[in-house]
Formats: sequence, structure tokens, C-alpha cells
Amino acid sequence: MTPLVDIRDLRVQFLVGDGAVQAVKGVSFAIPAGRTLALVGESGSGKTVISQTLMRILPQNAEITGGQVLFNDPAKPDDAPVDLVALPADGKKMRQIRGGSISIIFQEPMTSLSPLHTVGDQVGEALLLHRNCSKPEAKELTVEMLRLVGFPDPEKAWRAYPFELSGGLRQRAMISMALVCRPSLLIADEPTTALDVTIQAQILKLIADLQAELGMAVLMITHDLGVVANVAEDVVVMYHGEVMEQGGLRDIFGDPRHPYLKGLLAAVPRFDMKPGERLIPLREIKQDRSALKRPEREAWPEGADDRMLTIEHLTKTFSVRNKGWLARGSTQHLAVDDISFDVRRGECLGLVGESGCGKTTTSKMIMKALTPDSGTVTFNDRGTPVDIAALEGDKLFRLPPQGAVHLPGSLRIAEPAHDGVRHHLRAPGNPQDRHPCRTRRARHGTDASGWSGCAPSAPLSPTASPAGSVRGSALPAPWRWSPNC
Repeated sequence: MTPLVDIRDLRVQFLVGDGAVQAVKGVSFAIPAGRTLALVGESGSGKTVISQTLMRILPQNAEITGGQVLFNDPAKPDDAPVDLVALPADGKKMRQIRGGSISIIFQEPMTSLSPLHTVGDQVGEALLLHRNCSKPEAKELTVEMLRLVGFPDPEKAWRAYPFELSGGLRQRAMISMALVCRPSLLIADEPTTALDVTIQAQILKLIADLQAELGMAVLMITHDLGVVANVAEDVVVMYHGEVMEQGGLRDIFGDPRHPYLKGLLAAVPRFDMKPGERLIPLREIKQDRSALKRPEREAWPEGADDRMLTIEHLTKTFSVRNKGWLARGSTQHLAVDDISFDVRRGECLGLVGESGCGKTTTSKMIMKALTPDSGTVTFNDRGTPVDIAALEGDKLFRLPPQGAVHLPGSLRIAEPAHDGVRHHLRAPGNPQDRHPCRTRRARHGTDASGWSGCAPSAPLSPTASPAGSVRGSALPAPWRWSPNC
């Protein structure tokens, strides 16, 4: 059977200041019509580069140095396959295929959707570009697609802006934009990254239902092997721009052959894990732990309470302005409702829940980024209780670092990573020469390195986005560095 897309010996490189980086090295695989193929690999393995090549939206410093991407258009079965690599990226033929026959769901909907245009304008634009229809017809088709992807009020969603939607609804808007022209191939580039498990299951089921209804093929790009096991029929495993192994779903999970694939499977959680068994990272991160330990300090006072953090009756309400030209006043939204818990020395406490349940709001109140309506946040400063919620000005910054919110998205895109790390070391109450070695060591880290350099007593460490092989080495890191936190 003729495949929908046949990728043959594809090679892509990126031109950088001191040479070229080979991102894709002779990759070959086929995407059958109407089936789901999962492209699996760690971050940096070349998965997204392949999707960008299919769409011909590679960055300016990228160069296709070899290979073919043959596309057999189901709408034109008598025509010869079209080599997408040979087409001009901005040519008329490629613009007809891109968005019309091949569509993509990008990884970050908030950065992919325009904040200045309504959802209806952005979804309907694809219809006006690829289909011969009027604006009223485009609106009707757009509202129908919004209904199809599960918006509870499609008419309201058509008028809404992306920032007014939750993470799950923004992803549904991206899906409706990709599918409104009924493409032959849908490329889903990490469509469920950073979504909670319930929303993730809804999005995956939605894609599967739409695939069955529209008869399209799906290229699922992911590092989550759990997603692969649920949705894929064929799997291609990549590493450093090369294909390590490919085959059917049962072959990949039931009889892995390549050592890399075996290591990848061992790095993710399994149902048959034994008590006390830890995940095995693909590669250990070797560190000089002595450089990352907190400075020498006196032993914990005898008889002092071992509760490092005490949360009591914490409550937070947000005011949401009523919408509409004639609407007045606001509606109160209760985000955190009278919660209490303790975090003891050496303890790892998991705060779990769906999107919108108040986890992040709670962490922000602990860090005094938000002021609670009521309740207390008490930090145990070596036996002396300190009410963080009551601190103001310099007193808050003079407190020893009590928390660290590890969010990679908080890194500044225009600032080198080591500058962001040094910023935390220079904060009030944390002079620059306090930990001179940590600045050098943390230059190779991420946002977590900056706070870890300050040896926080209660690091807040989510791992929503990293690849599964990274989580096994990232999760225990703060506790290895600071055993007394």
C-alpha cells in the first residue's frame, strides 16, 4: 500500500557561528494513510525538526542537505508523489499543502495563538486561505469545528481571546485550527505537554475520535511513552537525529531490541515496579556535590520543631470582571479554600490535583508572590517561627531562602542562563560571594540551578515538561544537593 508520506534519508543541519550542527542524520520512515505513527525520543533528538521539515517552516539557519519527503495527496490519487523538499518553502504549491493537506498542532498553544485576535478569527483564517468560502460561511464552519472539538459554548468561544481560555481549551482551539480544513495528515507536536492527566486524556481521545471521523493520518511527536502506548499503532524511536528502532506498537513495547530503547523504557514509571525501586536515568548527571551543599552551619537546635513549613487555613479569592458592554461589577472566584498542611525536615510532600485546583496559587502564596486573604504561612527558621505572610519589604528578602519554584518558562530569553543563576545569589540577604563556586557550577543548569545554588529549605519542583529520561535524574536532584532541606 502506498504510504501517505514517505521520508527517505532526510538530513537537516543548523548553521551556527562555529560550524554546522547535524540535527537529522539520514532518517527514513513512512506514515501510512489513516494510521497513527508516534515519533519518540528525548528532547533534542530531532523530532520537531522533522515536523518543521514536513511543513517547510524550518528556521532561517536550518538547511536541508539531503533526502526526500514524498507526499501522496489522497485528493489527487492519479498524480505522482510530491517531493516537499524540492518545493519552495514560500511557493504557492507548498502554501496550499501547508495548512490545507498537512496541519500541525504546536507544543505551546499560548505562544502559538495570537493574543490580539479572537479564536474565531484565527481558526476561520485557515478556511479563508484554503477554501473558497465567504466570511459568513467561514464563521459557520468555524463554530461547527469548535463544537466538534468539545467547546461547551462554541459561539462564546468564537468571540473569546486565547488568554480567556484555560490550558485545555486553548489546546482545543489549536486542534480546531489544524483540523478545520480537513487535512490528510495531522502533526501533533507534544499536544499534551504540561496538561494534567484528565485534560491530557480528553485531548488524546478527542484526536482519536476526530481521526476516525475525518479518516486522517496522525504523526504524534512525544517523549511520553504512556501517550504512545495509548494512541499509536506504529512507533519510530529517535536519538541524536538518528532512528534507533521502528516497528509496530507490540514489537516496540513487547520486544525492544536496541539498548537505547531498553534504557528509555526503564527510565519511565511502570505498574510492576517493586517497593523502593527507583527510576533508572539513561545517563547519570555527575556533579561535585560538595560545591552544591549548603554552607556549614550549626546543628539543628535540640528540641526545636521539625516542621520546616506550616500552612494553616490558607484562603485566596480572585475577582473576575463581568464581561459584556453593559455588564458591571465582578464575580468572586475561590481559588484556595481553607487548606492546611505541614512540610517536615527531610520530607518530600506532593501537592497533586487537576489544572485550576489551586496548586500554583498555593505555591505563590508560600513564596509571597500572592497575598492570601486569610491564613498563615509559617517558616521554621531554626526553631524560630516566622510568619511569611506578615513580612514586608526588606524583612522578606533577609529571610534565608525558604522556597524555590522550578519553572523553566520563567527563564529570560534574552539573558544567559548563568546570569539568571547569579541574580539569585546576589539577592538581598544572599551576597554574591556567599557561594562563589555555585555560580560556576550552575552555569550548565536551568532555572532550578539558580535556586538550588541558594540551598533552599523547601524547593517546589514540578516536572511537567521534561522528557521521561530527564525526570529520573531531575527529581531527586535538590534533595541530593541539600540533604537537610
